[in-house]
Amino acid sequence: MSHAPPRPETRHWRSGTGVNGAASPAGVGDLVSCHEVDGQPVGRLVLPSGRVGVLCPATDAGRQGAGGFFFRGHRVVIEVEAGSGVLFPTDVGMSLLAVVEHPDSARIAGLRVLDVGTGAGLYPVAFGLAGAGHVTALDVNPDCAGVVAANIARNGLDPSRVACVTGDLRQFNTAGGFDLVVCNPPHFPFDPAYAGTGGLQAALVGGVDGRALYDLLIERVYSLLAPRGTLLLAHSSLTDITRTKREMAAAGLSCRTLLVCELDIPTLCYLDHREVLLAHLYRLRARGRAAFTGLRFEVHTLAFTRPTGTAQHSPAQGNQEGSCGEQDR
Repeated sequence: MSHAPPRPETRHWRSGTGVNGAASPAGVGDLVSCHEVDGQPVGRLVLPSGRVGVLCPATDAGRQGAGGFFFRGHRVVIEVEAGSGVLFPTDVGMSLLAVVEHPDSARIAGLRVLDVGTGAGLYPVAFGLAGAGHVTALDVNPDCAGVVAANIARNGLDPSRVACVTGDLRQFNTAGGFDLVVCNPPHFPFDPAYAGTGGLQAALVGGVDGRALYDLLIERVYSLLAPRGTLLLAHSSLTDITRTKREMAAAGLSCRTLLVCELDIPTLCYLDHREVLLAHLYRLRARGRAAFTGLRFEVHTLAFTRPTGTAQHSPAQGNQEGSCGEQDR
């Protein structure tokens, strides 16, 4: 999957112009063109503090769990019923779509796509509408399949082009690999005070250090990707971005940072245990394994592309406690 150079001049994400080209209120976010990562210019999307659901605004101001946006000229509507056990898409997951919203940014048409941790089906719907040949929507949470199917139908997609699979990524049969794998992993460290066993918890908590799914993606990247296939990853700065890039490079994959999104650490789900969560994050930051300032962190959208050969190296993995294949957030 090829990516054109970043388009920092694009107006799709500028304040007052509209998210994904859609009409939206001023103050949605500012795209700063002068940011550099690894010596390369990268767009930086800064979301306003104190707001949630900026990139997938509610379709009805008085209704929770329903939002819409435009993606490559298509109106996308995502709904999640209250009590379904499935997380509604967040700005973290939505930031990944900003990278490929412009038709010139990446080819989607005809691709075989895997969404790891599909949640409500945000990526299958968006990529399906953009012309992906087939999308596999994988999640460990059994409640996701019905929600994904409903959102596929809601957006007028042919259901035969999307396969909903309930299962863990460790046991998932990749059948030769995919052209494109997309993933927005859970990124909070585990603590029994707030980490339950339900689907919502699986979407947010990623093992002892928050890296369980990241490490499994690294371990399985050559089986997940077809030759020259790309893993598009929404990588939280709370989970050691440098480590992932280093281990992917050691495995022989090329890496590009496509967008940096700055936003609030999403502590709303754990309001009663906010200080416990932050204490874990402070400890990780002290060890150089998390990066954030105040209550603001970053999500880097990274593209890892597999070469045509076999794996050069299998990196040593960190702790992989917790289930994998969690919901996109």
